Amino acid sequence: MTYKKKAKTLNELKRRVNDYFESRLAPITDKNGIPILDKEGNITKKVALPYTLTGLALAVGCESREEMFSFENDAMNRFMKMSAMRVEEYAEEKLFSKEAFSGVKLFLSVNFDRWGGDTESGEDDYEIPDSVKEWTV
Repeated sequence: MTYKKKAKTLNELKRRVNDYFESRLAPITDKNGIPILDKEGNITKKVALPYTLTGLALAVGCESREEMFSFENDAMNRFMKMSAMRVEEYAEEKLFSKEAFSGVKLFLSVNFDRWGGDTESGEDDYEIPDSVKEWTV
């Protein structure tokens, strides 16, 4: 596997980020395997592989996820923050999936500060209302 050098210009950074997100998509096909087209005749796509911060860091040539936000150029830093928010948005949408909820909650709390906090729930955290107590074991 070859690793890329860190992007040096905003245009190069944008191209790499867009290529990363595009690489995670696959065409939506009908039952015969024929790609479904939208109204403009473009192939419709869906996310086939999850978006990750590590994948995004590798795509732009960073050695760590933290390095993604250490560009000397303010415009590049802002673009990377917005790109990371796209990963966060993808994960946040997965919270509505019963199967992926726990893993996504952990991912968000570890990777995005505003999602941090206590992920464990103790018995003392919630008081059962009196109207429900008679039904509990």
